[in-house]
Amino acid sequence: TLPGPLGLAGGFDKDARAVEGLTMLGFSFVEVGTITAYPQPGNEQPRLWRHLDQRALRNRMGFNNGGATVAAEELRRLRSRSWGRRAVVGVNIGKTKVTPPEDAAADYALSASQLARYADYLVVNVSSPNTPGLRDLQSVDALRPILEAVREAADEAVPERRVPLLVKIAPDLADEDVDAVADL
Repeated sequence: TLPGPLGLAGGFDKDARAVEGLTMLGFSFVEVGTITAYPQPGNEQPRLWRHLDQRALRNRMGFNNGGATVAAEELRRLRSRSWGRRAVVGVNIGKTKVTPPEDAAADYALSASQLARYADYLVVNVSSPNTPGLRDLQSVDALRPILEAVREAADEAVPERRVPLLVKIAPDLADEDVDAVADL
């Protein structure tokens, strides 16, 4: 149950530092991240720029964040206060850029093991076009072991409740691929 209709998706508060302020602005939930298992600087700058002729912004952040340990400490502090325990917080996790695809499940699971206890829900992000090879993880064969590993890590970290697990996929995924991911 959410206290209002407007929430903030992942991408703005990558290190879980602004949850309190964002909820004070009226967001009924705040999704932090994308958070990777290990710190990473993100892509080279500029990461955000305007296309004036198209009246558009372009972003290629590349999951710049301090890593799961840093975010877990921020969320632990938040959840230590009564107000912070009432806030609805989603945690969006992604693969560390330097982790090879064959180790993706373990990378995501490490993040889940550190962050699930603070999350009202977890999001497995396999949609960023700015992380090389990440979108390849959207195939059912690649995604299944990741989701199994994340589910197991979250259940071990939080045995008293089942943290909901969502999957963020690319908006341009073919309809049959969306159906396959939904079935999974």
